[in-house]
Amino acid sequence: MFSLDRRRFLSASGLLLAGAALPFVGGEARARSGPKNLIVVLNNGGWDPTYALDPKPGSSVIDAPSGDVTRYGDLQVLTAPERPDVARFFERYAPLCTIVNGVQVRSFVHSDCMKRVLTGTPSDSHPDFAALAAYELGRDLPVPYLVLGNSALSGPLASITARAGTTNQISALLEPENSLLQGEPAVVPTAGDDQRVRAYLEARASRMQAIRGQHGANRRQLEAFFSSLQRQDLLRQFSRETGGFGDQDYTPDLKVQIQVGTSALEGGLCRSVLMETQNWDTHQGNQQQSELFNGLFAGLTDLADTLEKKQLLEQTLVVVMSEMGRTPKLNESEGKDHWPVTSAMVFGGSAPGGRVLGATDGELNALSIDLATGEAAADGLQLQTANLLSAVLELVGVDGQSHFPGVEPFHALLA
Repeated sequence: MFSLDRRRFLSASGLLLAGAALPFVGGEARARSGPKNLIVVLNNGGWDPTYALDPKPGSSVIDAPSGDVTRYGDLQVLTAPERPDVARFFERYAPLCTIVNGVQVRSFVHSDCMKRVLTGTPSDSHPDFAALAAYELGRDLPVPYLVLGNSALSGPLASITARAGTTNQISALLEPENSLLQGEPAVVPTAGDDQRVRAYLEARASRMQAIRGQHGANRRQLEAFFSSLQRQDLLRQFSRETGGFGDQDYTPDLKVQIQVGTSALEGGLCRSVLMETQNWDTHQGNQQQSELFNGLFAGLTDLADTLEKKQLLEQTLVVVMSEMGRTPKLNESEGKDHWPVTSAMVFGGSAPGGRVLGATDGELNALSIDLATGEAAADGLQLQTANLLSAVLELVGVDGQSHFPGVEPFHALLA
């Protein structure tokens, strides 16, 4: 016999959207520019930057793809007939783009590299940079941080994070009759059920506030809980007015994620969005990277076009990244293995564009650079993910050094 325990009832009624995780207490972040939205396009598995962002054609040391180095102002990008959407994107948006090469991730392991490119640290308990931006700039929104993939690391900021994930948990909570585990009967709470559970939660929280929530962390936690109840109402209202969050089955298609994510930003649902593509781990048949890059840049053109149409491009910074690169040489399976140096690209958000910062040498090793100019310098430093992410936070209007104390921001990205 099926029994509905308290947790399942709360999940079915959507009230887990109001889960009050211990709120993150950040520094007094200072907005150094007008606050911006943030979109992260994460390419999971490890891309090969030589297919576009870090061209090495004709190298005798690197097994580089075919193509020509095309200049778009000061940008140099590898283009090829089989990757027409790479050229199409830069023909339209090169003046808005900054390419960053030679980003050191200091590991060959996916999980370790993912922590570093998202959090700037080797820890998965540190919030990722999109979560930090959402907290600092939009903590009162219905869903400050909207995650449309699998790899976000929101840590102590879980209470401001809504994950669509692989089964679209947001839709599952908003439409419980379509979303319970396979084989279990649907439980659809009535409006009266919702009201009674809401009254119980509010009464219990008020009791806790009176007993032990007058000061310090307890007070902040309870305030976050009351705020999350309000977010639940705003989220449901947004879903009704915009037609929901798409199909129950998650798709890695950027076009679908773009539609959901940009509508969420336009509707004031969130401040940060994480989108994600997958299957870049080409240990066999590295030529798959060509199709992956073409598809990615087709999606990025659609993203930029959509932001421009919605008049959001100047207010939204887009960061495109992957957690690692690929080795210089092909392996015996004509694939490439993991490499601890990667590239990234930033565009939109009124950030400076038309530039290539950072560099790799003829063997794809990260060169030391001057963090103030982004140019190679023998007495400089290798660009670490913490340097990069601190600067990205500055670009969206958050004091990066309050979250990366003692870390020098990548000042060249801001100039």
